Amino acid sequence: MLYYLENANLTKCRTYGHVQFKLKTSREKTLVEYRKIRNFLIKHRLQRLFKSLNTTKHLTCNHSHDMVDGFMVHHSDGEAWKHFNGLHS
Repeated sequence: MLYYLENANLTKCRTYGHVQFKLKTSREKTLVEYRKIRNFLIKHRLQRLFKSLNTTKHLTCNHSHDMVDGFMVHHSDGEAWKHFNGLHS
């Protein structure tokens, strides 16, 4: 459960009744969250992956649109893609 917006003042999960905080028993008794969701930016991680020539060849898409032995090589060879292109030209 996310304790956000209308749930920001709650201290227990509505569904399971699990408490949001645990007591930290050191010098001071303060409330510490059990788990916290952190937002991370993927931009820097992708930039790092594309800097290496070894990983770049695995991350880029093969744009050859030919069928090889009856198997799809590219997602645009699929029926769903062709149907979408027919609807939204």
